[in-house]
Amino acid sequence: MKILLIEDDPIFASMLVQSLTNQRYIVDQTEDGQMGWEYAQSTTYNLIVIDVGLPKLDGITLCQKLRNQKSTTPILLITAKDGTSDRIRGLDAGADDYLIKPIDIAEFQARVRVLLQATPSSKVNVLVVDDDPLFLATLRPVLEPWGIRMTGLCDPLKFWEVLKSVSPDLLILDVEMFPISGIELCQTVRTDPHWQGLPIVFLTAHCDSKTIQQVFAAGADDYVSKPVMGPELLTRITNRLERTRLLQNFSTKDPITGVANYPQSSRKLEQQIQNCKQLGQPFCLGVLTFSQLDQINIQYGHLIGYQVLQQWGRLFQEIFVGIEIIGYWGNGEFVVGMPGLTQAEAHDHLSDVLISLRQQVFTTLEGQRFQAICEVKIAEFPTQGKTLQQLYQKVHQDNG
Repeated sequence: MKILLIEDDPIFASMLVQSLTNQRYIVDQTEDGQMGWEYAQSTTYNLIVIDVGLPKLDGITLCQKLRNQKSTTPILLITAKDGTSDRIRGLDAGADDYLIKPIDIAEFQARVRVLLQATPSSKVNVLVVDDDPLFLATLRPVLEPWGIRMTGLCDPLKFWEVLKSVSPDLLILDVEMFPISGIELCQTVRTDPHWQGLPIVFLTAHCDSKTIQQVFAAGADDYVSKPVMGPELLTRITNRLERTRLLQNFSTKDPITGVANYPQSSRKLEQQIQNCKQLGQPFCLGVLTFSQLDQINIQYGHLIGYQVLQQWGRLFQEIFVGIEIIGYWGNGEFVVGMPGLTQAEAHDHLSDVLISLRQQVFTTLEGQRFQAICEVKIAEFPTQGKTLQQLYQKVHQDNG
């Protein structure tokens, strides 16, 4: 993955470059906004990190220029200014995230990972249905600075048309609307097989017990009283989305290893391959196999086999903290996608993993100690396969 860093403080820039290269990112760095603009025009980047206080062309203006040119590259702004108004200015200019100096390197790395893994479809979309256009206008600046993309709808008769086009992560309904009430809309959503799991939050000016009972009987997840206070609504939205995310984790993570299961990891790996294809970058698929799994299960019992898989899963999640996608595909097989690395670079990358695995010692219920053996195979896109399945087949052909 390739990152453009635009920062005029040489000491601070050097620290960030070192941090990013340690995570195996490729980094271009320049000192002023105009040069940064030229870099962004000549090269495709996966992420652009911009200091706000740049010479020649300030960071906010640069961000606006990139967005006006329809650039969808994630942008992380860094500034020495603290304050809500400055943060809102940056986000309004089109930035995806915002950090204030002095920054914590661990937090910086985490923000970078999130932005690199984010896709347009993964950003939070909220549909708000309220027949008061003034209320919708006041709600937008409350939500959007916090990364919530809001679609407002005044006409409840167009609800289904807009719902299907927006495909929101969360729905906000006003109780009293004409000619269709929010309660009626909620009831129809809950009876639709495709949308029945959509989180729904109600807005109501009536807090009497009868109204609240009607809201929850219709299938609401939560409600907020009018007049709406921004912090309360943001809290309710984030709490509801977090609950939804936790429920989704049960269906996307392997219960033994704690890493992504086959359906989830294969989708992300296919997406990474497509991204690398578009950017003209290499991609490697690694398969790390606990080859003794059947033998351990027979000799010591499945609980010991599970113990090894759990420990490996935890270790892989600690090691692969960059842009790699790690998944467990069963039968002792862990797969890892490594965008931006050639096969030789991927071998070097995984050699550190093997060293850590060799240091793991396991103990059976009878007190016997053993080490688990890991076999590693790697296939490179596009020379050894142009699809995920072809790369996986190549790994096993070489293994044969």
